[in-house]
Amino acid sequence: MRYETAGVTESLLGSAEKEFLQYGFREASLRRISAASGVSTNSIYTRFSDKAGLFRAVVKEAADGLMEIYLDSIEKAGASLDVDHAIEEGSEGTDIVLKYIYRNKNKFKLIFCMSAGTEYETYFDELAAIEESYYKIFAARYAKDGRKIDDFFLHVYCRTGWQYMYEVLTHDKTYEEAKEYMDNVRLFNYAGWKAVLGITE
Repeated sequence: MRYETAGVTESLLGSAEKEFLQYGFREASLRRISAASGVSTNSIYTRFSDKAGLFRAVVKEAADGLMEIYLDSIEKAGASLDVDHAIEEGSEGTDIVLKYIYRNKNKFKLIFCMSAGTEYETYFDELAAIEESYYKIFAARYAKDGRKIDDFFLHVYCRTGWQYMYEVLTHDKTYEEAKEYMDNVRLFNYAGWKAVLGITE
């Protein structure tokens, strides 16, 4: 019985992922998902309670994994002893995050683009808020000559940082294309932060 149940659950999750990708959470149909899986809608309610629970089951592991990776990256960057090391740690963290997102590409398309109406519709905002908290510390620690970096600048900058990830996903870039794009962003940001912080070589 356990093998049968596991097979049904796996089938439902696969069908649900396709349905959510095509229609988004709000317009997705449990009837279409159950029909594609060859089971009744009652099988969905039994296993996942409702449509939101089914969406959660599809994306939760990927979402939790990214948050763990990202918080670890932020912690390493925060422990850096100088600005170059902090930027380097941030760059390495971006590479790790990008690889992880592309290993779970469909899940993050759902989270970033199709999650309105679920608990994950604020996930992007949560990531940006964590980044903003870090960059407030970063800017205060490394700014030269008493410079004060505007909080609104930091707010927009940090949201833009995650917007890059959104853009490569929604434009369906390959990992190689996304990596090249993010490498250019990294070069741009490195020079920009040096200027904003008043750091001269």
